[in-house]
Amino acid sequence: MEKKARKPMSLYKKSLLIYSSVIALLVLILLIYVLVSLKSYEKYEVGNFIKNSVADLTNKDLIDVVDQNKLQVNKYEKLSNKKDVIKAIDKALEDKKNITYELNKDSKDKKKPIYDVYYKGKKILTIKLKNKGDVTKIKILNYSKWELVDIKSHIEEGLYEVKAYIPEDYKLYINDKEVKEFSESTNDATKLFAQFTDLKKFNTYEITGLIQKPTVKIKDVSGKVIKPVTKDGKLTIENVYLKTDIADEAKHHLISDVDILGIAEKYSLFLTDDLQGYQHGFSTLQTYLIEGTDLYNMAYEWAHGIDITFTSRHTLKNPTFTDEKLSNFVIYSDKAFSVDVSLKKNMTVKGEDRVMEMNDRLSFVYYNGAWKLVGMESV
Repeated sequence: MEKKARKPMSLYKKSLLIYSSVIALLVLILLIYVLVSLKSYEKYEVGNFIKNSVADLTNKDLIDVVDQNKLQVNKYEKLSNKKDVIKAIDKALEDKKNITYELNKDSKDKKKPIYDVYYKGKKILTIKLKNKGDVTKIKILNYSKWELVDIKSHIEEGLYEVKAYIPEDYKLYINDKEVKEFSESTNDATKLFAQFTDLKKFNTYEITGLIQKPTVKIKDVSGKVIKPVTKDGKLTIENVYLKTDIADEAKHHLISDVDILGIAEKYSLFLTDDLQGYQHGFSTLQTYLIEGTDLYNMAYEWAHGIDITFTSRHTLKNPTFTDEKLSNFVIYSDKAFSVDVSLKKNMTVKGEDRVMEMNDRLSFVYYNGAWKLVGMESV
């Protein structure tokens, strides 16, 4: 069978094919141009340029950074020589997600801006940039081309620090080396009791100038590793003191029994001028207070001031106190503790039922052979 002869392509079709190919090529060139423009724009965006420049510092630049500060290796570091130090710094600077920056307060020239560079919030470098020229591409991309012209190091202060606030009989280790530099201080939670009884003290540690992320361990008196928590930027230990909501369990750890609710009720009655005793009941209440404390002074001023005389006329219902509850005992020692007290005081005022609620944290200390109330705060 004889093959049919192929018809030659018409001039129109040839022209259309050439036109389409040219259009496709121009579109491709345009896409490449847009892509290159976007990459260039992204590269010279200030934040990206700073992070990339810092991450790409040469070995010589890093040596200059180290030599600039005459950087000394902290005795708790694992690092042993300059090479190790440079390697550790390089690793940190490549961690772009933890590198941040801000315009230096002394930067005035927009063509030569100065930026402070931070690693995890700690200032490590101050860099100076120079504008090599402004660029406009595809009419909507306007940016400046930057170059890095100067670096000042602040790495003498290190990249890491360890702050800890732990009981005096605990030990802190950095990279398996025991830290013995500390200052003694009273736990904030126990300052209220410290002047009346001996309590566990805490040690404050602050080790700075670390280049490499340290391994930190805290061990209790038995040598067991305890997992710390971070509060106010310091490592500390939770549950150092016994905590319970069970009154009988709490009282088992105290030197003697204490009538918590009885004292709380007397204080509540005192506030509404219902407590028996001289000076609007102060003579009765003061047997549970320690003279000179803030609570004593506040009660004294209430009893001897004019405000107590303006207390609304009322009568106490029977039972006067209901819904009494003790919770959140914190035992600091057998002679000091705090507890949350809630109760309702039921009254009749001008023929109407009224309820006065107490939701306070009461702090007690065993002083001169008796339990004394030394603190009250709303919870």
